[in-house]
Amino acid sequence: MKRILWLILLSFTFLLSAVAQPKDKKSSDQTRQDLLKVTDEITSAKSKKDVGQLGRLLTDDFILTNPAGFVAHRSEYLDGVKADTATYESVTNRKQVVSVYDNAAIVTGSTLVKGKYDGHDIGGEFRFTNVFIRQQGVWRCAATQLTRVVPQG
Repeated sequence: MKRILWLILLSFTFLLSAVAQPKDKKSSDQTRQDLLKVTDEITSAKSKKDVGQLGRLLTDDFILTNPAGFVAHRSEYLDGVKADTATYESVTNRKQVVSVYDNAAIVTGSTLVKGKYDGHDIGGEFRFTNVFIRQQGVWRCAATQLTRVVPQG
């Protein structure tokens, strides 16, 4: 019985790895570039408080977990962006890694923020994980999780 379960598990693992493999290198590279572009568009729209653009880039059931652990659904997030009174000097993504699984993808990386809120510096480095879903041929962000990087030392 254990042997049969082991063979089933092993077969399932091979099947998943075969399904998750990119179809060809060129389309895989283009998909990765598309996802990096959408990630940058989300970052730019957030820093510019462009709620219309953000709305087009997010799924209807988008969910955010912010650095404080607060969870916001799409409408709460967009309302928060609209009400944001912070000013951003620069917001830059870097060190991004893209993993693609057919119609789903994960982009991880860090964002460097320079800005102020109520006269106080709100800059720093944040790690992010974005989960994307391809809907009707378009990549949209379904979830974002942010963590503030605490400087060592």
